[in-house]
Amino acid sequence: MSRDPIAMGIKFLISERGMVQKVVAQRAGYTSQQLSDMLNDRKTIKAVDIIQISKALGVSAQEIYDAGRTYLEEVQV
Repeated sequence: MSRDPIAMGIKFLISERGMVQKVVAQRAGYTSQQLSDMLNDRKTIKAVDIIQISKALGVSAQEIYDAGRTYLEEVQV
């Protein structure tokens, strides 16, 4: 499991919204493989990626980070 709050936040928000990675990837301008690589620590998530993905999810970049941080804190308990 990734320990990156950004990747975990994106995964959590995709699930919470009942979306699929492929649709989010397309809306953000990526292939599903590119998004998968970002979410599974095979490709670095850059600031521009966060902006594109947040738009595709309809949230702010801060919401992605907060969701990931909260998720990781809950899992550690």
